[in-house]
Amino acid sequence: MIKDIVVSLNASIIIDAIFVIVVLALGLILAKKLGEFIQKLFEKTRIDQATKNLGWHTFFERYKTRLSISKFMALIFQVYILLITVMISVEILGLINLSKFFLGIIEYYPNIFISAIIFLIAVFIAEFSQKIVYTEADLKYTNALGVLISSTTWLLAILAILYQLKIVPELIMTLFTGVTLALALSFGIAFGLGGQDLAKRLLKKIEKKIK
Repeated sequence: MIKDIVVSLNASIIIDAIFVIVVLALGLILAKKLGEFIQKLFEKTRIDQATKNLGWHTFFERYKTRLSISKFMALIFQVYILLITVMISVEILGLINLSKFFLGIIEYYPNIFISAIIFLIAVFIAEFSQKIVYTEADLKYTNALGVLISSTTWLLAILAILYQLKIVPELIMTLFTGVTLALALSFGIAFGLGGQDLAKRLLKKIEKKIK
């Protein structure tokens, strides 16, 4: 009787282990194939070359790191597939609490994804805006203006990321609204007092780079 129970348990464990191996293998294959597909899809849009022309890589080159949008998007989807794969695997093994843990990460993952996108957009805007200002602004305080635009971009990005990650969202939303209104008012007054010509030159420069 006991021997039959032990044999039955061993058989069940072996079957579960086989299922887990199959699920992990399929998950890895799917993640790899999907990553390759996403990367090729974005490469066909030539978005990497466009963002490079706009100054995208400057920030990452400072830290001896190379990152392209196509590879980044591929990595995002690969990680998502792998998380689902691991969750299914631990659930097969009967590790319910661990399965719930991974389910929580998966449900929270879109917030992390959007936060990463916000970060990349902030990098692009900060670097690109400084390049435009440095090359086009015929002002005495050009450096200060470039730093101001970059700092403003990062401030708004950090607030947006914290809100997206649901870290004290009520306070962050209040701060974000206040900072946005203050900046809009400040820039409005600044351009109204003589920044219109500069704005036209900056917009023309942006248009040329995009083309």
